[in-house]
Amino acid sequence: MQAFFEFLSNCSLSSLFLLFLIENALIAIMAVFIGFALDGLLLEMKYLITRKEIYWTLSTIFFNTLVTLTGYKLFQHGFIIFNLHFSLVEILIDFAVLIMAMDFLMYVFHWAIHKLSIIYRYHDLHHHYNTPTAISLFVLHPVEVIGFGSLWLSLLSVGDFSIYATMLYLMFNVSMGIIGHLRKELIPKRIKTNPVLKWLANTGFHVDHHQYEKYNFGFYTKIWDRIFGTLK
Repeated sequence: MQAFFEFLSNCSLSSLFLLFLIENALIAIMAVFIGFALDGLLLEMKYLITRKEIYWTLSTIFFNTLVTLTGYKLFQHGFIIFNLHFSLVEILIDFAVLIMAMDFLMYVFHWAIHKLSIIYRYHDLHHHYNTPTAISLFVLHPVEVIGFGSLWLSLLSVGDFSIYATMLYLMFNVSMGIIGHLRKELIPKRIKTNPVLKWLANTGFHVDHHQYEKYNFGFYTKIWDRIFGTLK
């Protein structure tokens, strides 16, 4: 990991931007393909994806790249510090902290977007979908992309988080984004009431938010919606 950071430190600003652009583009492409595959819609992709969705996805990739580059520069200048030590216990603790902290921060931000009309006009772009698909995960206004990205970088700046937990969280974040924008529920009904799984956000949970905008603001769990009375 140290060698990778040394490699990045020797890259020019333009090279870093290109590298992070490729990274974010690959993540988006992978997420869309996995989502459509899980929905059994791979063969229909070219008919279901519109030019408008491609435009906004490219926009989201670009602004996610800016967030990634900003995060790296904050790390380079010591505003963000990563723990490079590999400890399974530390990784699991930091992973859990990142999930719960970001779930709360994004719940508050998401709730505020819906309550403030001056901001909701940007979020409304994403709510054009009553039944989302994997690509609608990336149909976001730049204001929203930068807003969520700022929350993420702010959280990283207040703690010395494990780099491995951070990477694990980012994979978890994309996975939950895909799950929330499917047309098929992945979790069988017989286990949805499992003591653990019943607290996790699932496909139906987020689809309900698209259809009933006053409810289900959480991203990873139903905890904050249950606490604040916004659970559908």
